[in-house]
Amino acid sequence: MNALFEFAWIVVLYMVVSRVFGKILQARVTTSKKDENRADGLEQRMDLAEEIRTHRENIVEVVKDECCGAYVPKDKAYQIVDEDGNTHYFCGWDCRQKYVLENK
Repeated sequence: MNALFEFAWIVVLYMVVSRVFGKILQARVTTSKKDENRADGLEQRMDLAEEIRTHRENIVEVVKDECCGAYVPKDKAYQIVDEDGNTHYFCGWDCRQKYVLENK
């Protein structure tokens, strides 16, 4: 009877210890997964920030042609500065000439 009691006691002790250590290991795995998710979220936010920075660099300022109403990148537009210091932008030479002839 004593050997049977010792065997039962060892089985119960094994079950208790394995359950406790199982919960500890599970908690560690859950914590490491949370850390991985946090790291993934941070990486995604950093990627998004880089994408926004890239798009900001690619934004081109456009101006409206005063004759035909077309929108043109400011650095490619024809410009005239009038006597008052106002700058007028045009999509092409023809629109510029038309404006000059109409406003002489």
